Order: sequence, then C-alpha cells, then structure tokens
Amino acid sequence: MSEINPSVKMFEPYPVGDLVVYITGPERGSVIESDCRWELTTTLSSCDCCTFRWYSRRDPSYKCRHILALRQVLGLK
Repeated sequence: MSEINPSVKMFEPYPVGDLVVYITGPERGSVIESDCRWELTTTLSSCDCCTFRWYSRRDPSYKCRHILALRQVLGLK
C-alpha cells in the first residue's frame, strides 16, 4: 500500500468537492456532505452510506465517493 500523506492532521476539516473529510484514525475518517447533516464513518474499504452498502454487494470492488474522498485526503490512489 502507498504511504499515507504525513501532513494530514487528525480531526482537521479537509474539503473535497462538496464533501468534508475529518481523519479520525490511521485509515478511517468521518465524511460529511455539504448539503447534509449525516456524518458517515468511512474507511479505505467501507462506508456507512446507502450507496456503498447497495452497490458493494453486486461489485465488491466498488468504492463510493466518500471512500474516494478519504483516499484523496490521505494521499492514496
């Protein structure tokens, strides 16, 4: 796996498009949509969002936009 971006700080807000990512652990974060009050727990391989829970059953490699935003903040591809 790639190195995680060392300049990322825990519990600091990082905007990614219309999302805000807060890193809460080494490979974990809270992702919040700008138009929503829901805080989603997201890891590099899973997310609480309905879209991930639905599509990952059909395609185990599916990554929702919340996972992609977390990976972007962490500097992972």
